[in-house]
Amino acid sequence: MFNKLSVRNIPQQIFAALEVLADERDRSTEAEARQAIRAWTAPSILALERNARRAEVAERLGRLIDQVNAADSEQRLRPSHIAQAIGQERATDVEDWFLGKQEPTFVQLEAIAAHLGCVIEWLQHGDGCMFPMTRHRLPDNAFEAANWLTTWGEGEPVKAVHLIREQSKNGELLIVQESDKGHCRTYTTQYHVSDVIGAGGESALAHFWVTLELLYRHHFKLTHIDGYLLKSDDADMLRKGSTHPLALLKDKPTSTWWEDIWDTKMDPKHEYWPGWKTLCESIGRAVESRKTLVAAREKIRRGEYTDIAAP
Repeated sequence: MFNKLSVRNIPQQIFAALEVLADERDRSTEAEARQAIRAWTAPSILALERNARRAEVAERLGRLIDQVNAADSEQRLRPSHIAQAIGQERATDVEDWFLGKQEPTFVQLEAIAAHLGCVIEWLQHGDGCMFPMTRHRLPDNAFEAANWLTTWGEGEPVKAVHLIREQSKNGELLIVQESDKGHCRTYTTQYHVSDVIGAGGESALAHFWVTLELLYRHHFKLTHIDGYLLKSDDADMLRKGSTHPLALLKDKPTSTWWEDIWDTKMDPKHEYWPGWKTLCESIGRAVESRKTLVAAREKIRRGEYTDIAAP
């Protein structure tokens, strides 16, 4: 609700000048007066907007460093560390960014985002989510899927792959890749690791079963791979991309579900979720019914990994 303003005792010459200007611009005297007030207050408005922008950037920087510190309990990252990492001459400038006293440039924010592994657009503008989060469809070919899972790209290896099954009826699968720098990328996938699937879902899981065996028999020796069974609330936090994945996962127990689910000799005492053994049996039969999958699995068990790119 805007307040009304009545201005009394305007000198006649000022009022006459407003009328002349209003006639020249084909608008009312009142509209011309509003424009004059707007122009007069513009510097103050701009200053307020700049203050708000600095405060927003400072708030995002504070949230980001808190998340990164929560993900790594071995070190306490401070603005001085960031200043040194991105090539600033003084730590005080970066400290002022975190306090909202100065605004960093877009280039400086991009450097911070690259160093800490957050989404550049989020840090610069508040757009989207804080940490990389997207959907990816894994290839049906086990060798291609395993290569994708264990390759970060741009010459940077994947330090760890976290395979996460949501503890829900549908059993959605999420994947978190972790780089040597502690950066993470989270992916939702096409897989529902449960019996709530149709024929298409059964076929997809049959291919995924072979990929899991390949990961266990070969890539497990090169890249750290672990599994998790997460409650839906935690899985939703990963999907939103507002929490550092390692901060969320570090206190959660790991699970060997991804190692046992494709193995017909798995420990019969395990009950990872209701119906998981029935799922193992049905998908195992689906693998056996496909000649290409049987051939790929036999190749994996013979230790023939020529289709795997060098790490």
